[in-house]
Amino acid sequence: MTSFVGRRQEVAEIRRLLTASRLVTLTGAGGVGKTRLAVRVAATLERAFADGVRLVELAGVEKSELLVPTVVQALGIRDRSTRPPLEVLAGHLADRRMLLILDNCEHLLRDCANVAKALLRAAPELRILATSRHVLGLVSEQIFPVRPLSLPDAGPDASGPSEAVQLFTERAQAVLPGFAVTDGNREAVEQICRRLDGLPLGIELAAVRLRALSVHQVLERLDDRFRLLTAGSPAALPRHRTLRALIDWSYALCGEQERTLWARLSVFSGGLDLEAAEAVCAGGGIAAEDVVDLVVGLVEKSILIAEEHPGTVRYRMLETLRQYGRERLARSAEAERVARRHRDHYRNLAAEARVRLFGPGQVLLLTRLQLEHANLRTALEYCLTRPGEAGVGLGMAADLLYHWITSYYLAEGAAGWTGRWPPTPRRPRCGRGRCGPTAGWPSSRPTRMRPRRCCGRAGRSARSRGRSRCSATSRSSPG
Repeated sequence: MTSFVGRRQEVAEIRRLLTASRLVTLTGAGGVGKTRLAVRVAATLERAFADGVRLVELAGVEKSELLVPTVVQALGIRDRSTRPPLEVLAGHLADRRMLLILDNCEHLLRDCANVAKALLRAAPELRILATSRHVLGLVSEQIFPVRPLSLPDAGPDASGPSEAVQLFTERAQAVLPGFAVTDGNREAVEQICRRLDGLPLGIELAAVRLRALSVHQVLERLDDRFRLLTAGSPAALPRHRTLRALIDWSYALCGEQERTLWARLSVFSGGLDLEAAEAVCAGGGIAAEDVVDLVVGLVEKSILIAEEHPGTVRYRMLETLRQYGRERLARSAEAERVARRHRDHYRNLAAEARVRLFGPGQVLLLTRLQLEHANLRTALEYCLTRPGEAGVGLGMAADLLYHWITSYYLAEGAAGWTGRWPPTPRRPRCGRGRCGPTAGWPSSRPTRMRPRRCCGRAGRSARSRGRSRCSATSRSSPG
């Protein structure tokens, strides 16, 4: 009943997958638009299936024994025999060329997998397109992760409206005739779409709020998005009416350890790798060797998004899911402990970067620091907001000297971090963690490059090693 926005490449790719595989599963977070995408693909393929396309909506099916009867009913099969329903269904589809859409399989995962496997064996011309927050797990399954809508490009070279902005505009016009994106509200609209990660349901719920709020007022209230985005359609399923109900459903599908890990992973900003997850999230009921399996489980349940990077895989969580996890973590008794472990992990990374900077792995090391910039910033913020942590934060900021320079964050490093710390008795007079142009150089640096003295407290032994370090810093900084 509403327009379909964007997704041209996705539609084309799913059509291609259906020609090569008989079972394709669209996975993704709740509200990302899996059902709409599946229906769109089916509409473009209807002529390719002589016996048509059938949509089976499973979201309202709560008991596994009702799964097959629901499919039978959706296909309009009338059978008064005493045969098992699955046998009746398989016999009906045996010689038919049909596309069957199984929508919202996540809560009946095992049963949907068994039914799909039986039907594909019985009907050689059958194709199944499934939507689920969790993969079905069949060997023959082709998985297609559905990503959020494209977001607006930053900067003056941005070309045309993004899919997310287009969706917001069309849904806003439905509740506020005459709405248009103008120079006065464009930045606010784009910020709303970015902060909602391009999640279609979140954008639609935000657009509905324009009945009573301005675009700027909606943006200001997104910090409490679960309270703001509650005006879904009364005709929708209960878990699709509010943003919180949508995420609650995903949370309920996770195991107890997966829920705990979800909450702990919310301390990360901008993504993480497996090493960080093991260092920060292990303990308190989760063994270090179990973290990898739990991370895989959260990826399969569309809580985490796996992204390929040179030599590694990083994991990212949509901001909406991250905020939900932070709420859960705040209610627990371990929020401070997890935050401190996060700080310790990235403080150690910064110290390692200073020691290993001049070596064969320099490029990879600096690249890793760039990827972890948001987490480094979060760790420094922890030091800034906790009493007694200023010395640790100042030393960490100094350890990241070449990160600030090579990553174009020099202004942030100089003014944003080395100049923000409150005075402490252990703070050097010069106001920096390490002094002089050769700060952070290893002891093998040529001695002929003599540092200048910045506060008059650099010892003779330090100068003879080709480094200049304040004695106050030597006592307070690790290493």
